[in-house]
Amino acid sequence: MTSYCNTRDERWRLPPRKALHPTEKSERLQIGIIGAGIGGLMAAITLLESGHDVEIYERSQFKSEVGAAISTPPNSTRVLDYYGFDFERARATIAEKYIYYDDPNNIDKTRMITCTDYTPRYGAPWLFFHRVDLHNELKLLATEPTPMRKSVARLHLGVKVSDIDTDGTIHFEDGTSVQKDILIAADGIRSSFISKVVDNAPQAQHYMSMLRLMAPVEDLRDDPDVVALFKDGLTSIRISYGTMRSAIIYGCRGGSLQNIGLLYHPDLAIDSEGNDISAREDFVYKVVEEYPRPVQSVCINARGVGQWKVFTRKPLDRLVRGRVVLIGDAAHPMPPVRAQGAAMAIEDAGALGVLLSNVTSKDDISTRLDMFNQLRVKRVAATQTASSMHQWDPTRVSEEQRQYFDGNVPQTIEDIEIFSYDNSVIRDAFDLLERA
Repeated sequence: MTSYCNTRDERWRLPPRKALHPTEKSERLQIGIIGAGIGGLMAAITLLESGHDVEIYERSQFKSEVGAAISTPPNSTRVLDYYGFDFERARATIAEKYIYYDDPNNIDKTRMITCTDYTPRYGAPWLFFHRVDLHNELKLLATEPTPMRKSVARLHLGVKVSDIDTDGTIHFEDGTSVQKDILIAADGIRSSFISKVVDNAPQAQHYMSMLRLMAPVEDLRDDPDVVALFKDGLTSIRISYGTMRSAIIYGCRGGSLQNIGLLYHPDLAIDSEGNDISAREDFVYKVVEEYPRPVQSVCINARGVGQWKVFTRKPLDRLVRGRVVLIGDAAHPMPPVRAQGAAMAIEDAGALGVLLSNVTSKDDISTRLDMFNQLRVKRVAATQTASSMHQWDPTRVSEEQRQYFDGNVPQTIEDIEIFSYDNSVIRDAFDLLERA
């Protein structure tokens, strides 16, 4: 299995994974995870590696997985790599560069930022996946033995959780219940359990909407405009901005499928008579009308995947109460403008795996979970802040938000890149344990 990361550089070298493995003195904790999305499955993988017993409860039957793409920036790619993720089997595609189209009338007027130096700079590449491929590989890694561990997570599908208690008790819709040493709520932005961790939980706000499309490259080869758009190759991130809208296009499965995300203000979907027109077949024409003609052509000829509301939410001041932990979108939903939503869920899982390794007494659980708060609250709050602006403007960062960055607010997109990608959650978690 090929590693995609730069482990030769001392800066990115981490303690071996066997440092997480239990000793004779370690407690085998009973851990329940609600939700089998990216965050829930990744948490199962990391906690299995630390020797714990893991059960996952998922309300769906996995029959309607979304056929869109997803990316993992370097900060999350490193976590996947550390835990033995098989990038080749998941058909990962390495990002080549960002291409910004600044002039809607001239496709040749671009700004380019290379991504090919991310591995030496940040220890790992930026990767694109078909979302189903990433999810399937995580599910395989969580539910099958690996060369380094025999234990697997027990995945229960079609199971609805009606309530939880902060002592780790899970109540199911059928009237049964079970108690765990630790309970991880990874059930997404509509999580029913945020109020179990924070009082007066803030409400999510509808920020933008997104139309997702997929375009098989073989369907586009006869369009000269599209051929011109992809003259630089099929594995770059292409971005075009309009009035309160943006288009992002990138290739997965080696570039053979182009993923298209059309982010737009909700008002665009309301006509002059107040009717919602977002479900109309011709709505895509309205969304893309300000973009260069080749970008329009790709979008108009693509296949629809679906529409989503994109939410923001005020950051939480804690992610843990008692034996309950919030991770992923349940803990910190954010718009996709920085591609850090799934990345933060993967970081959460990486932190839990390290911080809950070699627990010698259940009396230590509270201390270890407090460390998770210490490590993650500001990090995810700062990332939510950076992701909440369609185009970054540091002058709009409030005094309250400044403290998430410890006062060192990124001034440029390059600063945000360093803040996001330079972070090593695995190393930071090991360091925090060592100092305890």
